[in-house]
Amino acid sequence: MKKVVAIIQARMGSTRLPGKVLMDIVGKPMLWHVIERVKRCKKVVSIVVATTTKEEDKAVIELAKKCGVETFAGSEEDVLDRYYQAAKKFNADIIVRITADCPLIDPEVTDKIIRYFIENFGKFDHFGPPKGYPEGLDTEVFTFQALEKAWLEAKKPSEREHVTPYIWSNPDMFKLGKLPSDLKEGEDYSHLHWSVDEERDLQFVGEVYKRLYREGEIFHMRDVLNLLHEHPELLEINKDLTGYEGYMKSLKEDEEFLKKMKGQELYKKARRLIPGGTQLLSKRPEMFLPEQWPAYYKKAKGVIVTDLDGNEYIDMSIFGVGACVLGYADKDVDNAVKQAIDDGITTTLNCPEEVELAELLCELHPWAEMVRYARSGGEAVSMAIRIARATTGRDKVAFSGYHGWCDWYLAANLGENDALDGQLMPGLEPAGVPRGLKGTALPFHYNKLEELEKIVSEYGDELAAIIMEPERGIPPKTGFLESVRRIASSIDAVLIFDEITSGFRMNTGGIHLRFGVNPDIAVFAKAMANGYPMAAVIGKEEIMEAAQSTFISSTNWSERTGPVAALATIRKFRRENVAEHLIAIGKKIQKGWKEAADEAGLKIEIRGIPPLSEFSFKYENDLAISTLFTQEMLKRGFLAWTQFKSSYAHKDIHVEKYLKEVREVFVKIARAIEKNRVEKLLEGPVAQRGFYRLTK
Repeated sequence: MKKVVAIIQARMGSTRLPGKVLMDIVGKPMLWHVIERVKRCKKVVSIVVATTTKEEDKAVIELAKKCGVETFAGSEEDVLDRYYQAAKKFNADIIVRITADCPLIDPEVTDKIIRYFIENFGKFDHFGPPKGYPEGLDTEVFTFQALEKAWLEAKKPSEREHVTPYIWSNPDMFKLGKLPSDLKEGEDYSHLHWSVDEERDLQFVGEVYKRLYREGEIFHMRDVLNLLHEHPELLEINKDLTGYEGYMKSLKEDEEFLKKMKGQELYKKARRLIPGGTQLLSKRPEMFLPEQWPAYYKKAKGVIVTDLDGNEYIDMSIFGVGACVLGYADKDVDNAVKQAIDDGITTTLNCPEEVELAELLCELHPWAEMVRYARSGGEAVSMAIRIARATTGRDKVAFSGYHGWCDWYLAANLGENDALDGQLMPGLEPAGVPRGLKGTALPFHYNKLEELEKIVSEYGDELAAIIMEPERGIPPKTGFLESVRRIASSIDAVLIFDEITSGFRMNTGGIHLRFGVNPDIAVFAKAMANGYPMAAVIGKEEIMEAAQSTFISSTNWSERTGPVAALATIRKFRRENVAEHLIAIGKKIQKGWKEAADEAGLKIEIRGIPPLSEFSFKYENDLAISTLFTQEMLKRGFLAWTQFKSSYAHKDIHVEKYLKEVREVFVKIARAIEKNRVEKLLEGPVAQRGFYRLTK
């Protein structure tokens, strides 16, 4: 036997007619009449008045108790949640939805709908409100399972404020029933407005009750229709009113909601369609501000990013993961690429720009003699490792730092799952990496020469390469890079400098040029083409020639836009002395962070070369604090994180605006830390750190 529970939603806080549910109709509150009429429904097992937790609604609860029915107090705005929690508490199998502003609700009509729903139980998830009946006789019947599904998935204001719109607006997800013709009224009375939304509605209902109400008796819809036939003047009282203004208001709110939520909604869809939600771990919204980060952009120019909702932000964060060193949509680079597109980006023949770019890269790095191309950093590093192994005939690689997603690198975690911890991005899983690669990738920490020496003492004649970033977060100790160079030469291993992140920041070309230490191979990507897919492996001839002894090839490595973008980027970088600007901007940011933290009394640690600056909060709940920082900066119009990658498009005015807001946010954070309120100020979950599995 299915338990049928009628839930009457009632609250005092009506916008158009406050307190209407307890307004007088022939000596009794309106809610009293609704309850008494629902009590006459033979199919209803239990009646619950669902109101809110507000102080003013205690009067609603008191009246309901006097009427001998159950009560539930929940959310004022989220009526869907209020209904769900009430239905769950009172173990409803079938819910009958009634509103307290319908004092002409007809128990016979309601019973007719409930009976049909029960007789066809399993065929429908939802039934009603019935068509052709006057507005105010609204009765909806639905299963608890349908209510629960709507409760879990509905997001829009109209879907939360009006209980069932999510159900009846998603016919592909729910089985919706229609009243058979033999149960409908012969005529269409849907134009009649019998619910109470405004003062004139109350006046109309009052006149009906004065003429038809007899204590202890129930009049029905047909009685009211007959009365109106005899006294058509009653129809004039509220003829131009409709009860749908509230719902229409919610639909307008939906529009605003969707404007704010396009990015969030799209990302939820992405998590169902794309493993991990994004193509790049570093761009996952959970890394910055879960459930609030804009996620997607519509356009970008200079340092301004416009999201899907039309919001503009100044990007003072990772800035395209450091790829757009000149700024977003740089006109010189884009114009060169547009011309290349017009001329054709790929043919049976090769583009001449790849030779031109090779000459330029070797000019900038006089120790290098040959160049090969790829289109992303990870594959370029893998190419460099392959060349090193082909050159030496060895398998093992000693490395320091982060070098991408490929098998050779993740193999470090096959033996010890924390081997890559301390190498920029902890927790990288080696799932899918052949177990046979165990022991081929051997980590050492930057500036810890003794760790590399230990690897060499044990595996020296097995090492194909030593790969590392020449500088990233901290500068090299005196003699460190020179010693690494000496060790590599002494064991005939290929020294590879991964310049994917550090290149074209502090100077035109690889940062290793500033230290006067030359590798055998250097790898570039990111900044060298201002965001266009492009990567290069440059090296000494005798080593690079080994690329011909192994198969390294890909169709898109020969397309034209990459070399063209790289040429335009490098030439502008050189012509405008961009490195000097990047350094100056980065230094101002680092100085501003320190001053703001000192003023606020915050403990932070600042690291990195100026164009790749970062800071961290030195507290146990640092992740929650950094999430709060990002949240508050986003409200102020900035894409901000604990990292800042400078670009040529960043000007002093952007820095000044940013640091002004940083000072205010740091003060707010300091107060929150002092009062232990950091987590309470967060409007969503705490950000995630490093690699983790992202579920739906």
